[in-house]
This record gives sequence, C-alpha cells and structure tokens, in this order.
Amino acid sequence: MYVLEVVYAIPCPWRSLINGEVRILSCRPWGERGSSVLLKLKGSIDQKRIAGKNVHITSTYRLRDGQSLIILRTNSCPCRISGLNEMHILSSRVDAGIIKVRIVCESKSEAKNLLSRMRASGIRILSAKLRTIREEDILTPRQEEALILGFIRGYFDNPRRIDLGSLSKELGVSKPTAYSMIKRAIRKLIRQTLYV
Repeated sequence: MYVLEVVYAIPCPWRSLINGEVRILSCRPWGERGSSVLLKLKGSIDQKRIAGKNVHITSTYRLRDGQSLIILRTNSCPCRISGLNEMHILSSRVDAGIIKVRIVCESKSEAKNLLSRMRASGIRILSAKLRTIREEDILTPRQEEALILGFIRGYFDNPRRIDLGSLSKELGVSKPTAYSMIKRAIRKLIRQTLYV
C-alpha cells in the first residue's frame, strides 16, 4: 500500500462568489456529482451573484465573533467528478487557497489514475508525492484503546475525572507506558488531521 500526498489549488467553482476570508471545515458528496460544504466565513455572500450558479445555501449560523458557519450545496464538484471522494483519505487540510490531502492507494497505478482524473476534471495539482505506507501513519490498537478509554473515563476533561495512574491500571500498563501510548497516539492524530 501507498500514501499519496497531494497539494492542489482549491477547485471549488463557488469560491469566487464569496467575498471575504473563508475556511472549508468539511466537504461531503451530495447528489449525483455535487458536494455539501461546511464553511466558516468572515465576510459575506452576495445572494444575487449566487443565483443561477448551481450553488445553494442551506443553512447559516452567526457566531459571536461576527463570523458565520454556512452549509452550501453545489451541483458540480471537481473533486467528486475526479473520484477523489471514493478514495481512503487519511487526512486533509485546507489552508490559504490550497488543499493538502493524504490518500491511501492500493497500487502505484491507482495513484497515477487518480492524479490523471483530478487533472482531467480541472484540478490544478501543485505537488504530488507517493510513498510506501508507514506504521506511524496508523494508530495501533493499543493507542486507540488508550485514547478511547481516556476519553470515556475523563482523562482529557478539565478538571480530569481520572488521573494517569488510575488510567494506566485500567489499561494494564505502567504509568510511563500509558503516558507514552497517549502521547504517541495524540502525535499521530495531530499529524493526520492538522499537519499534512
């Protein structure tokens, strides 16, 4: 198996219709070829410009800081047309007009075909790197167990409902081992979700 790391310019056709700073928080397939996008917006959307552009705002929620959470739907999405939504995505991050994704591919040819489909659908790829999957890309079963048990028992609450000593006993390991498992698991999750 391989990990394909791709950096590409945001291809969303609706982006030019929004005035201000926008951050894509989540994007999911919708309809036959479209997408449903959760945005955080610091600015405004000109409803007149959107009319007739196959973009529909379905929900808006105003935040205290003046920004808005918006869900919009499109009838056509370059990522979706390319088949990107059908891949196993390890992580994705949207930052300053670009999208960075890490995708699991079964073979080099699958990665090559995906990149070809992305380009054919109008996505401008800035960089692509293929590498063999590594153990540090995936949480171990014990790391998952430590995080889930820690979450359920309140180790991550403030104030904590369980201390590290009690958690380590439930996990059946020493206190330093429990600390190490949690630290490594959090590091992997940060790498997967925040640092692509």
